[in-house]
Amino acid sequence: QVTACADADTALKVCRSSRAESSDDESSPSPPDAIVSDIRMPGKNGLELLSDIRSDERLVEVPVILLTAKGLTEDRIAGFKAGADAYLPKPFDPEELLTVIDNSIQRHETLSGGSVEVDDLKRDLDEIKFLLLEKGGGGVGGGWVEATNVYLAPNEREVLELLCKGLMNKEIAEELFMSTRRVEQHLTSMYRKTGKSNRTELVRWAVSIGIVAI
Repeated sequence: QVTACADADTALKVCRSSRAESSDDESSPSPPDAIVSDIRMPGKNGLELLSDIRSDERLVEVPVILLTAKGLTEDRIAGFKAGADAYLPKPFDPEELLTVIDNSIQRHETLSGGSVEVDDLKRDLDEIKFLLLEKGGGGVGGGWVEATNVYLAPNEREVLELLCKGLMNKEIAEELFMSTRRVEQHLTSMYRKTGKSNRTELVRWAVSIGIVAI
């Protein structure tokens, strides 16, 4: 379902009418899968809308794609600083927009753990523990701690340690007193540095190089 809004305030009203995660009213709509906004528009502009979205606890993780006139580099820089997930210069092909939206949603699901069930991740952690403790590590890294040149910042290590304990993004954010958006940024950075594509692969990598103890 696609909902079109004439201005930023209307868009926020629609988004905020969505139920919170803790709501028991299943008849209420869920938060949007993604938000597409022009930067230049009457009244509140796209950057101000983005700021409101990122400061709203219920909407902070929603992917936001911004549209801007070709060549306006200052808009793109300001948008990325404000937390935009993607940019698309106008004019654009509709198929290109759909591809950008799909990729942003899939990336969000990967970062939030939506593509990896909690039970599956915990089963994988149990398997890793068994291989380490019962088989002397023979099933992880061939029994040896693998060498790595990957450097993780202190905050990334803290996020990774909690991830290896089976915590989800929201729980990690609460534990480390940071926003879920910040947790996602750390995960994105670690996926890029390690070449891994999901939480389970990242946990296996962390154990195989001895960066965490579980």
